[in-house]
Amino acid sequence: MISILFSIRQWLRITLSLIYMILVAFLSLLPANDFPQLPLFPGADKIVHICMYLGLAVLACWSMHAEIKRQWYYAVIFFAIGWGTMMEISQYLMHMGRSFELYDILANSIGALIGVSIYMILVQLNKQLIQKGRKQVVVKI
Repeated sequence: MISILFSIRQWLRITLSLIYMILVAFLSLLPANDFPQLPLFPGADKIVHICMYLGLAVLACWSMHAEIKRQWYYAVIFFAIGWGTMMEISQYLMHMGRSFELYDILANSIGALIGVSIYMILVQLNKQLIQKGRKQVVVKI
């Protein structure tokens, strides 16, 4: 299963990553009154931030083949933290019920770090499967 993820063509990886990035921007900049008012525990939005940026980091690593050059991991972390900071600044500048929060930037950063770590683990698992003699599956889309 893991080897299938690593065999998907580059253009599809990049397309999926861009769609996800647009989704993160849309959700980050949507006015606060457009969100449903769900009774959640305090700080639940920080978990949402962590999850969104975890996904962003995993997809960015995947679309850039970060396993080829370790420097790409640092670039993804820098990009994800920068993107999250830019979204927070944009929320502040929009004046549409959203606010700038340093804890959101921290949650975004934690999500990016976890996402890169997860991707690195997936790369190691894929290498172990290949070394154990399992044939790598190639999916051409």
